[in-house]
Order: sequence, then structure tokens, then C-alpha cells
Amino acid sequence: MVAALVSAASAAEWGTDYEAALASARQQGKPVLADFTGSDWCHFCILLKKEVLEQPEFAAWAAENFVLLEVDMPNNPAFDARLREQNQELCARYKVDAFPTVLVLDDKGRPLAILAGFERNPDTVREILRPGMQAAALLRRAETAQGEDKLLALVDAWKCIPRDLHDLNKPLQEEIMAIDTQDLSGIRAAAAADKALRDCIVAEALAPTDAAALEIVEAALAKAVPLNRQQLLELKYRILMRGLETPEDVYAAAEVAYASVDADLNLTADQKEKRKRMMRGAFANPQTCINRSKMRHRRRPKK
Repeated sequence: MVAALVSAASAAEWGTDYEAALASARQQGKPVLADFTGSDWCHFCILLKKEVLEQPEFAAWAAENFVLLEVDMPNNPAFDARLREQNQELCARYKVDAFPTVLVLDDKGRPLAILAGFERNPDTVREILRPGMQAAALLRRAETAQGEDKLLALVDAWKCIPRDLHDLNKPLQEEIMAIDTQDLSGIRAAAAADKALRDCIVAEALAPTDAAALEIVEAALAKAVPLNRQQLLELKYRILMRGLETPEDVYAAAEVAYASVDADLNLTADQKEKRKRMMRGAFANPQTCINRSKMRHRRRPKK
């Protein structure tokens, strides 16, 4: 068994040509595992390679399930100029601005899963990447499916993709919405909620005062839906916490914090109650909250 793992791991060759990796992925029916790294300067990239990517069991699993692509941005001035140009373009395309970052791509280059930063446990890394494998298989199925079967495969693939990668998959989202005209999947509603949230964040950031920012967020909350209510409440909470001056201000911020927890669709009832208990401890001394707020740099006037 050990010998088989070592043999499979030694066959885990990481290519460097992006287009060749996509072509190989199409031919083999596999997704691409892309490691964005700074091989000669990034400490955590080096650790990830040593403690995860090159571990025999993980390397064998990766070689079996992926086409492997290294996207290296080293300091070495002798690094191939054409390869550096390709890799810079890939970092820009996938909005990779921190290393290490590992992406699962399908054979069209769509990002389906992401590991951002260092994770020491190979099993955890596999669990993070596995939904990307599922999404890639569903997207391959959708290519030959028709009608409802096609829509179901696309929707199921979309549900596998983490929220952080939704913006990079707008064409897929638009394809689903074009087919699902009645929004049975809820993806059109989710896209509208995301747009409303983004618009509010932009407008709030440009507000000249905290009072003006609160008006913007309150207007958005009046139209909020469950899909964006929690994020809008978090935004309101951050504004309130910047301007604490009285115990009443602290109590008002605390109520918004509790409401934000209640609106979190990813938490169970027990998890919500546990989180609120922890928060009550943080708000137990209003003066401490006020002092901490005053120590922080306020970006704009309160009124």
C-alpha cells in the first residue's frame, strides 16, 4: 500500500502551461487543481507544498482526480518571462492577490472551489476542494443534458460553488437565469439580493458622515430579504460601533448585533444562542466598549 502511494505521488507532476492544463482536463474528464504560489519567498506556500501537496497520500489523491497546474510568482529574476506574464494574467483573472491560493477549475477555466491561505491538515484541504470536483462533474453533465435535466445540473453545480467565487462565475449565473425564467431555483432572487447589498456597501462607503451612512443602510434594510439581511445588519453594526459615546449607543449596537446573529441563515438555533451569550459578555461593560471605540481612527464625522 505504501509503495503504491509513493508511486502514485511520484506521478503527480505539476504542469505550468494553463491552456495545456485545460486541454488535458477536457481530454481526461477531470478538473484542474491550480496552486498559486511564490515558490522562493512565500513561507506558507512552501509549507503547503511540503506538508500537504507533496504528502504521498494527498499527492496520489490529487494526481488521480485532477490535472495539476502550478502558477508560480517567484522573486527569481531568471524565471521564464513568458511564464511570468501568463501567471500574472492568471492572478489578475482570478483575483488572486495573496499566496498561497489553490483553485479548482473546470475544463473551461471556471473557478469552482478555493483554498485561500495555508491549511496544514490534508484531510481538511480535501474537504475544501471536494465541492469543486462535484461542481465540475455536474457542469460536464450539463453540457450533454437538455431541458430540466440541464437546468438541474447547472443549479446543483452553482450550489457547490462558494459565495466568494460567485462574482467570477457571472456567465454561469446568467446562463441559469436565462433558462430558469420563473426563478424556481431562487438564483435570480439571490443575484438581486447580492446586487442590493453591493450597492449599499458602495453608497455607505461614500457617505460623508456616519449619520448619512446609517440612513443609507436603514433604507436598504427596509427592502432587505433573508438572503442579505444579515450582511446589512452587520454593516449597520459596524457603523454604530465606530461612533459609541454613551451607554445607550452601546445598547443600540448590541441589539443590532443580536439581530444579525438571528438573521444568519447558516447557524442553527443552538449556535445562535451560544454566539449571543458570548456577545453579551463583550457588551457587559458599556464604558469599555466606548473607550475601545474612541481609540480607533474614525474615518468620518458622526454627524
